[in-house]
Amino acid sequence: MNVRRNILITGTAVLAAFAAVGCSADGTSTHGAKSGAASDAVTYHADYPAYSSLDDVIKQSDAVVEGTVVSSRVQRVLPDAPAGDDPATNPQAGLSPAEAKEAKKEAEANPVIVTVSKVKVTRTLSGKVSVGDTIEVSQLGGTYKGVAYQETDTTLLAKGAKKYVLMLAAHGKNPYDLLNPEQALYTVKSDGTVKAVSVGGFTNAGKVDQLAAKAGRIAGNAR
Repeated sequence: MNVRRNILITGTAVLAAFAAVGCSADGTSTHGAKSGAASDAVTYHADYPAYSSLDDVIKQSDAVVEGTVVSSRVQRVLPDAPAGDDPATNPQAGLSPAEAKEAKKEAEANPVIVTVSKVKVTRTLSGKVSVGDTIEVSQLGGTYKGVAYQETDTTLLAKGAKKYVLMLAAHGKNPYDLLNPEQALYTVKSDGTVKAVSVGGFTNAGKVDQLAAKAGRIAGNAR
C-alpha cells in the first residue's frame, strides 16, 4: 500500500512528503547504513534550500566544523504546527477546520523519524563551536521499530574514524541540521582534501586549510 502526505518539519527542510511501502526491506537505513531488520520502508522527499555556490552555503551556515561521529540514535519528532496561507510552507493551507483537524491527527500518528549523531569537533572553520566540543546533528531517516525511513538525498553520518566537514544551521536547543543534505556534507581525505559525499555537493572545496581560510574571509566580510 502506498501512502503520501505533506508535512512541515522542524529544521532546515521546509516541506516533506513520504510514501510508505508495505514490503520487505533488507535491514538498511538511508543509503545503506546498517540498522537491523526492517519489514517496511518509508521514503521522505524533503524540500531543502539550494545554493548556487559553496561560498553561499558557508555564508548561510551558523557553524562550519570538521569532526567525527562518536554515536548516534534514532528518534521520532512531531512536525511543527503549520501556519499561514502559503501552500509552500503550510501544506494544510486552504483546508476546512475538519480537514485540518484530521491532518493534525494524521501527523501526530505518523511522526518524523530522524537520526541524531553526536559529533566530536576536531576543527572549527566558523561559528561559535570549540574544538573538543560534542555537538548533535539531526538528519531525516533511520530505522525505527522495524521500519526503514529514508530521505532521498540524505546520506547518514557514519560512526568511526572518518572525518566530516559539516555546514550547519542552528535551531536553539534543538540539534544542528545540515543546510542541505548534499551541498553541506563533505568528508576529509588523509591528505586534507575535502570531498562532497554526494554528487549533488560542490567539487571546489579544496583542502581543509583552504576551506577554513575561505570561511574566515566570509565571516569577516559579514561583520
